[in-house]
Amino acid sequence: MKTGSIDPIQAAHLRNLEDEEIGTSHRILNYYLPLFRDFCKSRELDPREVRILDCGCGGGASVEYLANAGFQALGIDIARFRSEQWKERGRLPQVAFVQADAVSLPFANESFEIVLSSGMLEHIGVAEECQPRYRVKPLADQKSRRRKFLAECLRVLRSRGVLYIDHPNGSFPVDFWHNDYRSRPRLHWPGERFLPSFTEVCQLVRDVDPNCMVAPISPAGRFTFRRSQRRWYGKLLSAPIEFYFQLLRHEPFRGFAGSPLNPYLVIRIERRAT
Repeated sequence: MKTGSIDPIQAAHLRNLEDEEIGTSHRILNYYLPLFRDFCKSRELDPREVRILDCGCGGGASVEYLANAGFQALGIDIARFRSEQWKERGRLPQVAFVQADAVSLPFANESFEIVLSSGMLEHIGVAEECQPRYRVKPLADQKSRRRKFLAECLRVLRSRGVLYIDHPNGSFPVDFWHNDYRSRPRLHWPGERFLPSFTEVCQLVRDVDPNCMVAPISPAGRFTFRRSQRRWYGKLLSAPIEFYFQLLRHEPFRGFAGSPLNPYLVIRIERRAT
């Protein structure tokens, strides 16, 4: 390697960290925060009364933004290196972080009004490799692990609380989110048993609590398309895809939000009153 040259893998890693921070800001402030404020309004709650758990919070930016909006916010992640990223944010009022496994949450029953988990369910119950190319293999106990994860999220959720999970759609043939440092989209087949479909999530939730209400919602406004727009296909398709996501908010297109015609699932799961 020539002096002064940049390792493309290291450069991609640094760029991905920057993308993560910017993407988290956009995802929380422009997409989830309005939903959480609607939750407060519908239940006549002040945000200061509402506890939110982010399962798989990564660097913790989401928790900081939610706390700044007035919520009691707590984030967990199992990766040890994340604790270094939490040090400054953990000093803010109403912010807390815990290193923990999402399939065994260290919280009492009915501790939170809202639980959020973005881009995490697909990584439970699989073994992944990123170099030299992206590879994924399901573990033998994948289904039970994913069921346990959802069971834990629902266990710590209060009555009439809401769980939001989002991830690429296992029924959609192209995966734009999981790839190597070149960030190329890859074909995804259901037989890969990696990305969950809406049907799979519904079945897992029914196994845990058949009384929960499960509904797909449009991902309109969730994405910056920052990474994809570095590619020709992103420059070409980002605006049409966002327009399509906007259509999914309205009838008669709303029903497509959980179908194979939607590349990214956002799922709202509500615990019925007991």
